[in-house]
Amino acid sequence: MTPPPRATPAAGRALPSHPLFLGSLGALALAVIVAHDRVVPMGYPLWGLFQNGLDLLVYRSGGATVLRSDGLYDHALHGGMWFTYPPFSAVLFAPLNAVSAELTTLLGYLANFGILYAVVLLCWRQLGYRTDRRLYVATGLMAVIFTWLEPVRTTIWLGQINLLLMLLIVWDLGRPEGSRLRGIGVGIATGIKLTPGLFIVELLVTRQWRAAATAIAGFLATVAVGFVVIFSDSWSYWTAVILHSTRIGETAWPANQSAAGVLARWLDVADPPLMLWALFAAALTALGLGASWLAHKRGQALLATTMCGLTSAAVSPFSWGHHWVWFVPLLVLAMHRALGAGRATAWLLPAALALPLLCWTHEFPDSVQAIGLFMVPTSDALAPFFAAVYPLMFVVIAVATLIALRPRRGQGPRLRRAEPEVSADRNCDLPHITVT
Repeated sequence: MTPPPRATPAAGRALPSHPLFLGSLGALALAVIVAHDRVVPMGYPLWGLFQNGLDLLVYRSGGATVLRSDGLYDHALHGGMWFTYPPFSAVLFAPLNAVSAELTTLLGYLANFGILYAVVLLCWRQLGYRTDRRLYVATGLMAVIFTWLEPVRTTIWLGQINLLLMLLIVWDLGRPEGSRLRGIGVGIATGIKLTPGLFIVELLVTRQWRAAATAIAGFLATVAVGFVVIFSDSWSYWTAVILHSTRIGETAWPANQSAAGVLARWLDVADPPLMLWALFAAALTALGLGASWLAHKRGQALLATTMCGLTSAAVSPFSWGHHWVWFVPLLVLAMHRALGAGRATAWLLPAALALPLLCWTHEFPDSVQAIGLFMVPTSDALAPFFAAVYPLMFVVIAVATLIALRPRRGQGPRLRRAEPEVSADRNCDLPHITVT
């Protein structure tokens, strides 16, 4: 099969050299640092950016059960939390026990910021930007700015692995089709946490057979490793534990930013009817993968990957706000579009996308916390929309992508191969949305 055309950006395109560009990023980064220091101070007990690490310590505890052969899913671990990931992930987490819990959390904070930097840099490189000093500096400033997005801040705060999984997938699927072992990152990510498995479906939908086969083989290899190292735990997980999402949390919690959570809250029930949820999730899957498929056919690889990532968060039975880190590459795409448009008003699009994702603060009786918009107290009229903000954003973005990338009149079902001289601005990896 002939691979679809890829957008051909101008060779070695550079970020703007005008001081206003880096100056604006620097000012925003400084504002974020001040917010981390003053709004919810980084040293604030429990709620400060570097004062939690709960999930990372649960991962470490899961790794300890592997070393002790203590029953990974039989009892609660650190902080009374259950281990909910596949056995392979616990095997990977076992080495965390070589250092103290305090050092583990410190390394986790540093690693997550480094991974965030790498993801942002990879996105710009995949869009054709030259890896010069300006890009490295701008990427660092953007990474700092993105730490005030709720999905990113919460990931760092808890020591979550969402950014790591995203890095694996962005790196893997950003390579040219036909690259050696392309798909292996998707397979490993799925073995660590099941939700990236939707990328295997996306590879099949877009007829990337070799990458799909590699991803499936990689995933099965992780399952095999789990059985070899901790057979009884693996048997327990794949035959029973995998079916119990209640180990994660209550479906109707506002923190559950998935289709199931939205339905539960809108219907005012603890759990939505299974058939209704299945139909709703199937519709969202078709919408998101349809947008991903069309982006792939248009040669917009990063947009295709991003849409699939957002879809996986939308249709998972339970998606915490921090699962939506896929908004990070979407914001890079929006900034790329704004740079190509050459108009100041074009920056309203990335600003509009970022606004609902920001951390908002709320003063509780015993603390000041940085929370997502879905947790902000509001009126009864707005509450259903605030509590569904990420899934609603996903629907709007997916529909906008389908509309913007739909075949034009007279255009055949398959696109012509992009000519080398195609303008980069005509092939921005984000649909053009006029902001008025």
